[in-house]
Amino acid sequence: MKQLKKNLRNGLLAIGLLAMVACGNDDVEEVTYSPETEAAELKSLIENLTTEGYDVDTTSVGVYYVMTAEGDGEYVQPGDSIGIAYTGYYTNGYVFDSTSSMDDGIWRYVPTNTSLIEGFSDAVNHLREGGKGTFIIPSSLAYGSTGYYSIPPYTTLVFDIELVAIYPDESTL
Repeated sequence: MKQLKKNLRNGLLAIGLLAMVACGNDDVEEVTYSPETEAAELKSLIENLTTEGYDVDTTSVGVYYVMTAEGDGEYVQPGDSIGIAYTGYYTNGYVFDSTSSMDDGIWRYVPTNTSLIEGFSDAVNHLREGGKGTFIIPSSLAYGSTGYYSIPPYTTLVFDIELVAIYPDESTL
């Protein structure tokens, strides 16, 4: 997983460096967020991962993912209570959210009772209990053209997610 994260970061740093060199301008320019820049960044990221030998799959709604541990439990069913550990970061590696700050590093919730971005919900549904994966969520399945607090518009998000447990009922939450 660390190697995957390193490859994600290095690929995007290389793209940024090439863009800066190509401009030939010593002035610092403000980043422009647009569907075109996101599409180019996402395409390059997926190509780099594939070149590095990762098997990048895509869900039916458009989330890209690499499974790092398949897990041997069940998939999440509607109404299940679950516990997950995750880290959310930008494609440059900057972490914007993580369960590591929680007491035991696990977020417990009932997916059908919790409002989440579509891409995150889709990602969790692709994990078996005990499974882990890295999920690349385009902005169209996250915060889109408006962004959200510190997340800029047209920003692809990356999540490392582990489905730690499926609990028998909400009393475990």
